[in-house]
Amino acid sequence: MTSRHTQQLTPGSDRQKALLAELEAMFFANGFRNITVDELASRLKCSKRTLYEIAPSKQEMFILVIESWLERIRHLGWQGALQHDDPEQRMMAYLEPGVVESRPASRQFLADLQSYRPALALLEAHQTQRTNVLMEIIEDGIRRGKFKPFHSALVAEIFLAAVNRINEPSMLERTGVGFSQAFDELFRILTTGLFQNPGN
Repeated sequence: MTSRHTQQLTPGSDRQKALLAELEAMFFANGFRNITVDELASRLKCSKRTLYEIAPSKQEMFILVIESWLERIRHLGWQGALQHDDPEQRMMAYLEPGVVESRPASRQFLADLQSYRPALALLEAHQTQRTNVLMEIIEDGIRRGKFKPFHSALVAEIFLAAVNRINEPSMLERTGVGFSQAFDELFRILTTGLFQNPGN
């Protein structure tokens, strides 16, 4: 999906933005494959025409929701990281929005995301961007003696691989762990192994 196409779909009015937030809640709870535009309009108490003014199809409504969700995670991560100088605090502040903003995501939502290639491509690009920033934070922490001298790119890639695995509903099903809990556990494993003096 090109940036030009994304720009054309971006809702502009406050009403459209409010509807996009409501669509996000609907898709997070139900995914998009098993819900119709008629059902969306009924639950959101608006016309189908209003929804089609946001995006011309249900699939593209889903893409808008994915874009908005991932952009919010990146923005909040950056904002959080900028509030701290200490690398440990910066890392946790940077990673936290990924957990908090993903808590409402149901397994159906994750399954639909994984099975819809345009949405999955957005997630993969997002994870790559996040991993690159994470690598920079790790390198800063190593330079300052706060983190153990692991290879920063390797740590970041391991993190990305673990995130990809957590995004697979079948893995969550097998382990009996929820999406946000899995991220919490991953971050604890990562930081306990990386920080020189974890918890201090």
